[in-house]
Amino acid sequence: MRPRHPQPTQVVIVGAGVVGLCAAHELARRGIAVRIIDREHPREGASCGNAGLVSYGHPPLTRPGVSWRGLRWMLDRRSPLLVRPRLRLDFLRWMWTFHRHCRRDHFDACMPVLAAMGRASLERFDELVEAAGDCGYRRQGWLDVFATEPALAAAAGEASLLDSLGYPSELWSGATLRSREPAYRDEVSGARHYELAATLDPRRLVLGLVESLASRGVEFRFGEEVSSIIEEDGRIRGVRTGSGHEHRGDLLLLAAGTWSDRLAALVGLDLPMHGARGYHVEFEGVEPLPSTGAVLHETFIAVTSFHGRLRLAGTLELGSLDRPWMRERLEQLPIGAARYLRGIPGATRVAEWAGYRPCLADGMPAIGFVPGRPGLMLATGHAMMGVTLGPATGAMVADLVTTGRSDLESPLLSPARFVRRSARAG
Repeated sequence: MRPRHPQPTQVVIVGAGVVGLCAAHELARRGIAVRIIDREHPREGASCGNAGLVSYGHPPLTRPGVSWRGLRWMLDRRSPLLVRPRLRLDFLRWMWTFHRHCRRDHFDACMPVLAAMGRASLERFDELVEAAGDCGYRRQGWLDVFATEPALAAAAGEASLLDSLGYPSELWSGATLRSREPAYRDEVSGARHYELAATLDPRRLVLGLVESLASRGVEFRFGEEVSSIIEEDGRIRGVRTGSGHEHRGDLLLLAAGTWSDRLAALVGLDLPMHGARGYHVEFEGVEPLPSTGAVLHETFIAVTSFHGRLRLAGTLELGSLDRPWMRERLEQLPIGAARYLRGIPGATRVAEWAGYRPCLADGMPAIGFVPGRPGLMLATGHAMMGVTLGPATGAMVADLVTTGRSDLESPLLSPARFVRRSARAG
């Protein structure tokens, strides 16, 4: 949708995660002044807790059948997807909407859109990493690793789909896998290697971007929580924070991850957002250390290594945001990974983390201008794909701001789908 106003000269971004930083990077490149506000420093956010696996062509969370699988796993506190039911209307509505989108036709419609975004990110990642500095970026592809032969055979269909979208893979037998990655156990059946992927240290990426952007004139205001959105003369003009400060601009971009729905609600926009808690744990002294990023297929555990450490990340936990960590879910990461990898039992645990992934109920992010709210844009709802899709999202935001259009636009990404919902809710 083309903006009906002159190109802005000052953009206020709420959210200093990787999506907000990528948008700031692209906007600043085009000569637009940017101020970023966040309730916390990005070192504490979900972007830094990311697995660090840049997997272009990643499917949406709404895979066919996932909702039914989640119901079967509901009573298993160690399952990859745990639903902790709440008798709240917003949660029940999110679950129902999510379930309705776990269909083959929706999946097939989403994949070309995500594939195009992946290609746009791939084209921009080298430049982004150059701006961020040393973040352990390695373009060695990623592995989908299978413990069993039936699972390996069943994955051929998804591999064929990704191949048709420009993301080819090579089938590795168990012997081939171990010859190239000795870290894997003899029982592992094999893997698919997707060449167009990379790994990195997401914390160094994020902090490097903050430093780079600050040196280029982007302003940061950390520790300020938005209390209201300024609306004057029928346009969004900025935000007020709890400290009483006003941050004004020609355009407001909400890129606040899990908190974006609460901010959008301040202007009457009903985003079906839910925070899905993920975990990671890091080890030193793992021998041998795998060099290629991977997902351990049956457990959904992501494996990455950087700076001599092994990070295991995964699990999604749907429930109240104020519930404490579940220690058994964190501990399931090394237990599940040890089924595939050598060296974990004797390694030293050096870090652990839990945080929330911003999940919109239809499995797709919301990127673009908000119809009926002049001066407001969204870039949120990327779930586990924030780092992978961050560069593409930043480019899409900057294109829309400066030209009114983007080659990446799609009804499946447009915030308009939630404006219609808000009107019905009203």
